[in-house]
Amino acid sequence: MSVHDINARGPYRFTRAGRDVYHMPLARPWSWALTHHGMWSLFVTDQEPAHQGVPDRRFPLHPPESILGHWLAIYATAEYDGDAVQWLRKAHSLEAPAGDVLPAGSYVAMARLAEVSTIGNDSRSFGRDPWWSPAGSPYCRGTIAWWLEEMVVFEPLRAAQAGRLTYVDQELLPELRERVRLARDGIWRPDVYPVPLALPLLAPEPAPPPPPPAPPQHQVRQPPRRELPANDSPVPPMGLVQQLGLFGAPETPADTTRSSTEPTAPADAPLVEVLDVTTPCGTPPSLLMAAAARVRELLADGAPHDFRAVMAAAGNDLKGRPLHYRVTACPVERGPLAPWKVLVTVTGDGQGRCWHTARGMSAENNGGMS
Repeated sequence: MSVHDINARGPYRFTRAGRDVYHMPLARPWSWALTHHGMWSLFVTDQEPAHQGVPDRRFPLHPPESILGHWLAIYATAEYDGDAVQWLRKAHSLEAPAGDVLPAGSYVAMARLAEVSTIGNDSRSFGRDPWWSPAGSPYCRGTIAWWLEEMVVFEPLRAAQAGRLTYVDQELLPELRERVRLARDGIWRPDVYPVPLALPLLAPEPAPPPPPPAPPQHQVRQPPRRELPANDSPVPPMGLVQQLGLFGAPETPADTTRSSTEPTAPADAPLVEVLDVTTPCGTPPSLLMAAAARVRELLADGAPHDFRAVMAAAGNDLKGRPLHYRVTACPVERGPLAPWKVLVTVTGDGQGRCWHTARGMSAENNGGMS
């Protein structure tokens, strides 16, 4: 029978009272609502595992028509449904007992599966049934309702978990029937399980005591003020600062392409003293002096030379970096120049090409560095 046929014909009831007993697991505290507060409907779902990027989901189940009219032995599982606690609290103002109070792993009731309906063919689903979707409930319990009748709550009987809607163990049936008989005769009555106490009102923490009042201003002893003598004498210039590395060795400064404004050796210093100078760029002075000599030799004829020719004449340092920027200087630079600096005049056509001429041999100068 298809689902469309079931929805079209409305709720269907049992036509013959059966005698078989089927195992029906029910999570707590739904079992407590069924045994102690008259809940008469079940909403059974299965969980489909996640696959191919689709998350896991739950879908409702129709019971087989072959078990309609037979008995369901309600088995309280060890699972405790936290969402059910919220639903019972908002829909019925019921505070469910804690999980360590309610019986678990036991048969607690017997009921007949009398009727099955869906949310599309039963008007009770539209807020009319207090156990399906009452006005105060946070959500509808399901789309397929299993209605129970002839409910009997008996003394819990511990038993092993079994598959849903499987036959109850034949060895347990005599004990189940005896407990149902005792409950019907009123010899055994359902236990009353304590519900959690209301949360105590948290008393506000006492405010910290106010700080002691400050003493009057005339009673506060201020430390005597000491004036340091003024010293307007000129500060001597700072000498060469040597930056040490992590292990005490002199740290090699990083190579940069800035213009030459670094302190230099005197112009009249002997060549031996010049070669002992530590340059800020880290290049040995002997290498810079040799590159400057090659550039002066190239520009000695007074003719403009292409930037690439000057760059080739200067050559590279020990690390393969060009020395052109370290041995040439424009007239706009102030102060004494290093011995390895060559004053040049740069001319350009505005299209990216430029020529170098020795200083004093050309009237044009754009004032920039090559």
